[in-house]
Amino acid sequence: MKTFTLSCIALAMMVSCATKKNDQSEADCPPKACTMEFRTVGVIFKDAQGDTISVKDFSVKLKSTGKKLPSASSGTQQPTSPFYLVANDGDKSALAVSGDTLLISGKHPTTNAVKTSEMVISGGRCACHITRVSGNEVITF
Repeated sequence: MKTFTLSCIALAMMVSCATKKNDQSEADCPPKACTMEFRTVGVIFKDAQGDTISVKDFSVKLKSTGKKLPSASSGTQQPTSPFYLVANDGDKSALAVSGDTLLISGKHPTTNAVKTSEMVISGGRCACHITRVSGNEVITF
């Protein structure tokens, strides 16, 4: 009985340590000097003539999971602004340090053609800021 009780205690300790290891907060990150700026990455859409256009059904999804990033799904797009928010520093914990591929889509307002482009953005829970690794900031139909 004593062996069983000690085994249960040991198992509970291992499980709690494993849970804590995967549930680290930013306080567990190594110290580093970060700026107070708040970075954003966005795109603009242009038609074949090079004119900036406002698209319909704009979306940003992680290619690996199909999930939307929190900032891109917040619905803060301004219909009169040509800038479409892809990600910001609020998304850094949802992005991998090595970078995640994002699928950025929009529908042309008159032809209803859908254009999808890929962009890689890095982040990470311990990163100071997000960074655009690759991909175009201008998407042309």
